[in-house]
Amino acid sequence: MLELYPDFYNDVFGPIMQPGSSSHTAGPCRIGYVASCLLDAPLKQIQVYLDPDGSFAGTFGWMNEDLGMLAGAYGFLPEEEKIFDIKQILSEEGILYRFDFEKIAESSHPNAVKLVLTDRNDEQAALVGNSIGGGMIEVVWAMGTPISFKGDKELVIQGSRRQYVLKPILPVITTERKKPQLFRDFNEWVRIAEENHQSLWETALAYEENSSGWGREEIVEYMRKIQRLLKRQTDYIDEAQERLLETPFSGYHFRKWENYCKQSPPAVGDVITNALAYAYRAQAFRRGVQIVPGPMGTGGGYLYSAVRAVMEARHLSGEDALHGLFVAAGVGAICYTRSEPTGETTGCAGECGVCSAMAAAAITEMSGGTPSQVESAASLALQAAIGWPCDPIPGGNNQPCFSRFTTAVTMAITFSDLALSGREGVIPFHEVVDVMDRVGREMPASLKCTAEGGLCSSLTAVECKRRFSLSIDLQS
Repeated sequence: MLELYPDFYNDVFGPIMQPGSSSHTAGPCRIGYVASCLLDAPLKQIQVYLDPDGSFAGTFGWMNEDLGMLAGAYGFLPEEEKIFDIKQILSEEGILYRFDFEKIAESSHPNAVKLVLTDRNDEQAALVGNSIGGGMIEVVWAMGTPISFKGDKELVIQGSRRQYVLKPILPVITTERKKPQLFRDFNEWVRIAEENHQSLWETALAYEENSSGWGREEIVEYMRKIQRLLKRQTDYIDEAQERLLETPFSGYHFRKWENYCKQSPPAVGDVITNALAYAYRAQAFRRGVQIVPGPMGTGGGYLYSAVRAVMEARHLSGEDALHGLFVAAGVGAICYTRSEPTGETTGCAGECGVCSAMAAAAITEMSGGTPSQVESAASLALQAAIGWPCDPIPGGNNQPCFSRFTTAVTMAITFSDLALSGREGVIPFHEVVDVMDRVGREMPASLKCTAEGGLCSSLTAVECKRRFSLSIDLQS
């Protein structure tokens, strides 16, 4: 069986989920779900352990970590709307839960979580998993046994009294039809495209054929599904009809921006005006409106905001945008091949930076750019983000995340235009990714989603965190 490598629908555009963070909501939810599969009888109690120096402890409750972990342990997956009702559901069914903060011996990953579940027969199931970005997970220990389970294929664990079967949880599972990874950088991508007289998007589609073993029609249809979800994320919000989640992570920026635009034309021009309107709608946390990460939770929505604004301004078709999404997925696959693009590992460059690079490449492809221009657009965008910390402020009205994703959307459009004008990125994209990874890993943990350093260390942010901590619910 071939070694697992980044897949468009597992790693890059995935998972399809309810509003939240891919690594702090969807990943923990999947880990909890895997833990629930170890039980033989109905759930009685959930015990969760988090590293006090890890990322989950730093932002606990702000990115719905608690809801994700509890919902998964109950048996929900990230796409299910009932995630937001999980505490009420547990209360009604008499299921107890508790969160404790202590070192996790079985994992040193910043996004590690340990779950100990007790069923109605007082039998326990224990598991440790890491949320490794984009909703992807790796279970590293279960029922006393070190393992490696990433959700792409079935794994059987032999316990002291019985076998435990972990079933695949990813959209694309590993089968005998899987072929070697088609490309790992732009050089290979362009060479294969030229040899086969293909465009970049067609070669990206061939990459997914190798990875998934699916047919071309099935691959295209799944990307159309993602495109429909991304469009829905960026559509107009009817506040009379939709349920907006009241969470500390969701400021209603869309409302302020759209009111401002009605009063006077923004100085940034129509394309940026519309791109920001779409981005702020995508970030509004609409319950029941599924989102698609790319790479972070709402990243797919931000990416598509830039793509949609340019598509409309240049009178391009939905098919053109679809081709752009395939190129964006190829760019994302290069990033996941060479790095772990998460705030906890590479800072915000691995999230907003990669999102912007994917969007810049997509816009350049659908605007008729050459392969060299597509790579330059992605390279320029990611270069601008290297060194960005990931320092979200719990209770801080989505700052500085708001500033960074706004920058990601606008610079994707800007750098695409610059690349189309002939500006070169100079540094090949894969080398930029390598530098992003190295710089990110050299940054102290305080600057990588632990709510300790960066803007989180300002006096105002410290007070925001203090007030927010008073609302934290650690047990039933």
